[in-house]
Amino acid sequence: MELAAHDICTGCGACAKACPRQAIRYKNDDEGFPTPYIEKDECVECGLCNKICPALHMPKMSTILATYAAQALDRNVLKDSTSGGLFTVFAREIFSRNGIVYGCIWDEQYNAVIKRAEREEEIAPMRGSKYVWSWAGDTFPEIKKYLEAGRTVLFTGLPCQVAGLKNYLRKDYENLYLLDCLCSGTPSPLAFGKYLDTICKPEERKSLNLKFRDKDPYGVGVHITYKGKSKKCLLRVEHITNPYYYSFYSHLIDRRSCYVCPYGTDNRVSDFTICDYWGISNYHNDIDIKAGVSALMVNSAKGTMLLEQVKSALNLIPSRIEKIAKENNLLCNGHRRNRKIPPIRDKFFGELRNSNWKTAEKKFLYDKTRLKQWIKQWIKVTIPPKYLREIKRIIS
Repeated sequence: MELAAHDICTGCGACAKACPRQAIRYKNDDEGFPTPYIEKDECVECGLCNKICPALHMPKMSTILATYAAQALDRNVLKDSTSGGLFTVFAREIFSRNGIVYGCIWDEQYNAVIKRAEREEEIAPMRGSKYVWSWAGDTFPEIKKYLEAGRTVLFTGLPCQVAGLKNYLRKDYENLYLLDCLCSGTPSPLAFGKYLDTICKPEERKSLNLKFRDKDPYGVGVHITYKGKSKKCLLRVEHITNPYYYSFYSHLIDRRSCYVCPYGTDNRVSDFTICDYWGISNYHNDIDIKAGVSALMVNSAKGTMLLEQVKSALNLIPSRIEKIAKENNLLCNGHRRNRKIPPIRDKFFGELRNSNWKTAEKKFLYDKTRLKQWIKQWIKVTIPPKYLREIKRIIS
């Protein structure tokens, strides 16, 4: 069965920004994802939107040239970052060239949006995982303007956003560096908004400080925190028991295109790919794992040269793609990822639209699968890796 356009659209925005008649608009679908539609009266059927769509025409992909376990040497940067602090290290190099950096931030209503930074103090909101679909807005034409003016640009985004930018530009620029975050799926803004309603009222979000994957006090990947203006902790829960985090890592609220994503392979669309180095304790113990470690994939000659400029600010340990791929939803040898859509997905979204997060959670998220996930994650977080390996050895 052929997929509908709605099922493969990533919402990157390239089509709307490239349309010469501005005939493409966006509106939220019934799952809360901004989705393009064409104003027929304004369309001249030039076909440009189809030509640059990264879901229909993937840009040129690269094979991975080198892989590393990587960690910023600046401990302050490391503490404020979700993993190894690589984004800040690369951003600093771009700023030293009078360049511009693009990354994802929270706006005042906690929508995830791609924004521009021209000074280091402006990238602080770009650090940290957002765990929701993000909107690129007007960044594509803005980036083209800066590139044509000779400015160096670092664009950081999801693989499909990087692909959308490359197709929009329609040519390579030596002064453009592309960094993508290895993605396992983009959750629904509708679901995220409904979940935020369980924490505070929409009008109170301006004073909310949400931070997924807080490293303090127990190390990376253990807690989700919510802090208000007073900096007092409003809520602190382990991610293994948080319902939104569960819906994220069980892929219940992903955009439909994520289930047939062509970018979750070892063929990459960017100069660099970064991600958490899950499972690193099985391979590399000569690095401070608790402080946060990133996996770094270098995918181009241009990326290799940039890494050479920043390596003095990093602890780099050569690794292998097979080790990174094992626990990071990455498929090797160019295979395309197809993930099964959870059978309760449509019902869950239906409940979200008609009621609220708490009702949907109670109906669909209290099950044996979630209990097993809790137990599995609790064991992983609580029991030291060396004891886990011994337990597995005895059982086998």
